[in-house]
Amino acid sequence: MIQIKIPWAQPDIGEEELNEVVDSFRSGWLTMGPKVKTFEKGLSSFLNVPYALAVSNGTVALDLILKSMGIGPGDEVIVPAMTFFASTSTVSYQSAVPVFVDIDPQTFNLDPNCIAEAITKKTRAILFIDYGGNPADYDNLLKVSKRHGVPLIQDGAQSLGAVYKGRPVGAQAQVASMSFHMAKVMTTVEGGMIFCRKKSLWHDMLKRRNHGEPAGKKYTHAVLGTNARMSDIHAGIGLAQFNKLPLLIEKRKQVAKLYDHIFSSKKSKIQVSTTPYENSSNAYFFYPILIDQRDKISQRLLHEYGIDTRIAYPMPLWKQPVYRSSRLSFHKMKCPVAEYVTSKVLNLPIFPSMTTEMINYVGQAVLNEVERC
Repeated sequence: MIQIKIPWAQPDIGEEELNEVVDSFRSGWLTMGPKVKTFEKGLSSFLNVPYALAVSNGTVALDLILKSMGIGPGDEVIVPAMTFFASTSTVSYQSAVPVFVDIDPQTFNLDPNCIAEAITKKTRAILFIDYGGNPADYDNLLKVSKRHGVPLIQDGAQSLGAVYKGRPVGAQAQVASMSFHMAKVMTTVEGGMIFCRKKSLWHDMLKRRNHGEPAGKKYTHAVLGTNARMSDIHAGIGLAQFNKLPLLIEKRKQVAKLYDHIFSSKKSKIQVSTTPYENSSNAYFFYPILIDQRDKISQRLLHEYGIDTRIAYPMPLWKQPVYRSSRLSFHKMKCPVAEYVTSKVLNLPIFPSMTTEMINYVGQAVLNEVERC
């Protein structure tokens, strides 16, 4: 029977976070209050963006963004063919049409060179991600955006802690979302945030976050909103985590560096993603590898070594049952890279408290199974 158990992810939660929760109880502020405002100010300053809006999760953040941009039935939104389901489900929530476009083979992000052929008169936005904390090719995405007059939306659920050409990643676009789910680089347990450079858009999302109520007008509803508020308890956890962020990122980079070294002798059988831009770095929310016999190896790692992994993501989005069943509208371009990567990608354990022994154990297990297959 396997005695070792290595999880795929493990948050760094301790006394600092507990103290913030206790402080919220003692202060009497449990729902949205001063800690939320402090958390918003801290993140907006860190990302050098004027407006931030804390919400209940990253999916809600994307939903509010799309609603505030007026995206609705029949509108088209370009989405990478390989991403988490929320990147496209939020488009479908609006009765809009996701258009799936191929990804870059080095970064696994939306490929700027594949976007132009997907743009039509109905295209209202280009949504991109930073896969696993690996920065997207933002400069070229922006060029495509300006050339065609189509705004960018950044789904920054996995972006925090990365660097793109000297700038922290997470709010490169005019409007962006972020997630602080339990597994993320920095967590509030559940939670998200919206970043915005346009004041009018921010004001609209402020109302939508709180049942459509304008500030200072209780029980008056100007737009169709929802309850998307973040609590002070969650924001307090986020504040404690934010203070740790540089250390959390550095520890993840150390794990990734050792993985890179372990796999460097097997480049023909184990492919890793790269960050090809100068003065840029990966936040390593994911450590993805591409291997043959991925599903079989993933099961062996779990059952024979006690190593948990994730397959992010196991299929291009148009193959998800809800789209394949024709219940939801979509368009897709030719996406050979996304087809290839989703058939081979495996995300290895990576978290700040991983020891050298654990990393070596995982790495050697992967090498053993790749050779065995």
